[in-house]
Amino acid sequence: MDRNAAAGLIFGPAFHHLDHIAPFCLLLNIPLIVTEKEIEKAANRYYPQLITFYKKSVELAYYVTSFYQVVFSSLPKDLFDKIFFITEQLLKKKLLNIWIPHGNSDKGYNSFFMEGLRKEKIVLVYGQKMIDFLEEKNVSGSFYAMVSLGNYRLTLYKKMRPFYDQIASKEVFDLLPKGEKTVFYGPTWNDAEKSSSLKTAWPHLLRTLPSNWNLIIKIHSNMMHEMLQLSPLIEEAKTFPNVLIVNKFPPIYPLLSRCDFYLGDMSSIGYDFLSFNRPLFFLNQNKRDLKKDKGLYLFRCGVSIDVEDYPSIFSIIQASFKQDQTSLQKRGQEVYHYVFGEEKNESEVKEKIISTYSSYLENEKNFF
Repeated sequence: MDRNAAAGLIFGPAFHHLDHIAPFCLLLNIPLIVTEKEIEKAANRYYPQLITFYKKSVELAYYVTSFYQVVFSSLPKDLFDKIFFITEQLLKKKLLNIWIPHGNSDKGYNSFFMEGLRKEKIVLVYGQKMIDFLEEKNVSGSFYAMVSLGNYRLTLYKKMRPFYDQIASKEVFDLLPKGEKTVFYGPTWNDAEKSSSLKTAWPHLLRTLPSNWNLIIKIHSNMMHEMLQLSPLIEEAKTFPNVLIVNKFPPIYPLLSRCDFYLGDMSSIGYDFLSFNRPLFFLNQNKRDLKKDKGLYLFRCGVSIDVEDYPSIFSIIQASFKQDQTSLQKRGQEVYHYVFGEEKNESEVKEKIISTYSSYLENEKNFF
């Protein structure tokens, strides 16, 4: 058995992890293990070069512990240990869980989220912003290493753009009429910080959308358990030919590349949209202070819209046409480089990751 055998892992119905861990597995040329049939199906469809294994939750721990040494997941160590601890003891084998982010969200400044990473040994980050965030939250002191990935998901999209643009056309854009503008609305889920603008903004979006504009609404997978509550709005949305709800299309860049504007709240998709240097608009759902709240860092790259102005969202977007966007675009590119850095060589990133965890396993004499 290869002491450094590695795999990616998505445990449970974490559909939103797929567009982060699947491209990473392709980068490292390692398999992805999932415990949900729906995620396996999506992985096979949207990442056809990826080797994906489906394992039932009850057999996962034994399978992974038996055949792998290194596991890449978005699970913090405490949650990872709940799954694998007993099997590790039975097989007398310790797994190395390496944490990989599933987005660059600013959530966590006002709640205990990043603190859950204190027990990690190796942490993967996009770039300097995430490094600074982890250091500011005082969780990085015990890390063996942090390795920067850059924007590896964008790199994959560029490499396979014909494939992704074709599938995005077939499943998304061809379902919409030809419109003058297309707005992408990507709200986050209703987490501990109550960040989601979805339920408040959605009625206004549907009723004030210009008839010659298209609106793509990407619902966060963590909102799926609230679909019963959302069903009246979903049914109303179906009556608008220029509105499309997207909740099962994992790769984000094929969608963003053909949208004119981004509308969001605290979702990390806003950082992804910076790649295209186009206007961003943010819904300030909880009337947070733009000047003092570090969790609103991305808002500096676009226009903030307060709750009382939700009925005028599209009027605000249209008014921006008359304004000079140069300073916002410049700031957006500065923030993008702070988040992701310069485009990285895939081979060098792969070698850095492998050498880092190989070195850790070699030096950690009591790891097993």
